[in-house]
Amino acid sequence: MVTKRSVSLSDEIADEVALAAKQDGVSFSAWLSEAAERQLQIRKGLRGVSAWEAEAGHLTPEEIAAGEALLGRLLSGVSGMASRVRRR
Repeated sequence: MVTKRSVSLSDEIADEVALAAKQDGVSFSAWLSEAAERQLQIRKGLRGVSAWEAEAGHLTPEEIAAGEALLGRLLSGVSGMASRVRRR
C-alpha cells in the first residue's frame, strides 16, 4: 500500500534529490522513500544503543572505535542507493 503525501522542500534540496534519483534510476518519490526508511532505521538503531547502554553502561572508546571500523568495512561494500533499490 502507498500513501500519497504532499511535502515541501527547499528548491536546492528538491533539485539535488531529483538529480540523485535520476542518477540512481528511480523516481523522486522512491528516492525520498528510501531516504526516509534509512533515517528511520538509524533512529531505531540509536534507540537500541541507548537501551543497551541503560542496561550495560556506556560504550567504551574502544567499543565505539571497533563499531566505527566495522561500519566503515560494511559501507565500503555498498556502491550506492541504486544497487539497493533495484534489488527489491
